[in-house]
Amino acid sequence: MKYIVGLLLLSCAFNYSCKKDGSEKDNTRLVLFRSATQFNSNTSQSSYEFQYDVQGRVTKVNEQQFHYGTNGRVDYSRIALQDKTGGIEREKIVRLSYHWDEQNRLKSVFVDSLYNKNSPIKDGISTGGAESLIKDKLLTSYSYTSNMPVPSKVVYRKLEKFYEQIGDEQELTFAYNGDNIQKLKSFLYFSPLLNIPGDSKLEFTLFSFFQYSTTINPLYPIYKQMGFNPIDINQVVSKNLENSFFSTLVQGKANQEIQPDWTKKTAVKITLGGDGKASAMSYVVKGDFEDAKDVIFSEVLLNYVYE
Repeated sequence: MKYIVGLLLLSCAFNYSCKKDGSEKDNTRLVLFRSATQFNSNTSQSSYEFQYDVQGRVTKVNEQQFHYGTNGRVDYSRIALQDKTGGIEREKIVRLSYHWDEQNRLKSVFVDSLYNKNSPIKDGISTGGAESLIKDKLLTSYSYTSNMPVPSKVVYRKLEKFYEQIGDEQELTFAYNGDNIQKLKSFLYFSPLLNIPGDSKLEFTLFSFFQYSTTINPLYPIYKQMGFNPIDINQVVSKNLENSFFSTLVQGKANQEIQPDWTKKTAVKITLGGDGKASAMSYVVKGDFEDAKDVIFSEVLLNYVYE
């Protein structure tokens, strides 16, 4: 069971660090990134649309708008959503602020405000309402080794339940080979399914190792321009596309190091378009479960669309 959890967690992280073919200096921009993960008969799909200003800077990803400061870096972002469902009018406003060090590296991200309001609609089927506001909470912090432009450690909490609450703290540590992540160590903490007073959190350590192609990541130019990954601010984007990876899950917070078993690696297929750029990536996550061998746990497909 631990193995399945680890593979699923890795799939989530891997989806946000995948890449394309072409040159870093290519002016063709990524405008749409789609991911689909199939687990048994269930399929989870996500899509991200990118908008740019006249300077070529990303200003919007889906509903999240990014505003730049005088230093050329993102100063804050804002999400504003409204809908009406089941006799309730819902309003959500999320504002994040981005703080940079003297080397223009992202130092921390704060939730300036997280506002939720549910108001009953006149003559609607629901008569209940609620309002909440979270302010000035540290969401993510980044630590760097010496003058490295990429973080060696990220400590974060995710916005969960469609921007309604802040989740448990997690921790990532990175080791690099050039511009690529060579090893990712994830310390994961989860609250118990049953909220029993005194129950300790579930702790896991996920070790992930990567091998790379020569193909450039479509998200990498965006990462370099913004100084973070706008799809997931907690994930670093490697320069090149992975062509294989290996992961293993250990219960508890493990301080020891392990070595990858590349005989059990997961291979990644990269599909190139006629222009030589990656149009798709796919991989199948397999493993042993109890007495069964080579069980398919999930299938992942990523698509890239350019301007």
